[in-house]
Amino acid sequence: MARMDGLKNAQAIAVFALFDRLFPLWGVCAFPQGVEAPSKRFGEPPPAGAKAVLMAAFPYLLPEELYAGRNISRYAVVRDYHVACGERLAEACCTLEALFPGEEFGWYCDNSPLPEVTLAEAAGIGRRGRHNLLITESYGSWVVLGEIVSTVSLPQNDRNILPAPCGGCRLCVTACPSGALAGGEFDRSRCLSRLSQKKGELTAEEQALLRKGASVWGCDICQEACPRNVASAPAPLPEFLVDPLPRLRQGASLEGRAYAWRGADVLARNLRICAGETEQTLN
Repeated sequence: MARMDGLKNAQAIAVFALFDRLFPLWGVCAFPQGVEAPSKRFGEPPPAGAKAVLMAAFPYLLPEELYAGRNISRYAVVRDYHVACGERLAEACCTLEALFPGEEFGWYCDNSPLPEVTLAEAAGIGRRGRHNLLITESYGSWVVLGEIVSTVSLPQNDRNILPAPCGGCRLCVTACPSGALAGGEFDRSRCLSRLSQKKGELTAEEQALLRKGASVWGCDICQEACPRNVASAPAPLPEFLVDPLPRLRQGASLEGRAYAWRGADVLARNLRICAGETEQTLN
């Protein structure tokens, strides 16, 4: 059931149906105050006078047999989620503009000036886990996030307040080979996923960690250790079932992949390191 929050009944029903059709999991929260203008890499700033944020979670977990030989993170096995999710968010914005003439709507997917996990919690679609990722009730943490910022208050669907997901569990902390979770807070500088995206030469310690993680791009170790993901059944967007690519190889085309933005040199470096070579042999 939707809360109308001043909208006409027909408008609220149309918005509710639109979001249910395009977004497997969604919720609405107030636009956060004090958001600064984004840096150039974030593209367009949020619309002036924004009132609400639609947060959407897009599941990407595939059947296990489609991960055979995988050497990249699961989210990168599927086609570029920025494109797939962006198309759905853009379609929603076009429809919203027709429903609310004169209002503004802007969408983001990953490259957002907004604190996505924090807003997803506020919108009621999940809770932050100890590994710093959003954990949803239906899909675990195997989701990517996107949002629509609106100058009109959007109808909210009724959702229960989800309980804190972790309790005393520290399995992700124990499993993380780099100690990124050991200090009680997420240390982004030590995260293997971030390390796999780092440009330039890696230190001997960083190379050893990359080999230990056995992933050329991204890292799923903390998610694989999480009990909340044990019961997560595959439920990917249909777009994600098209041409999954679980193994990255030297010289492979990067077109249409989530890691293409970083460029071939970083990926080639990671492939060589994971194959056992050191950076001193790459020069």
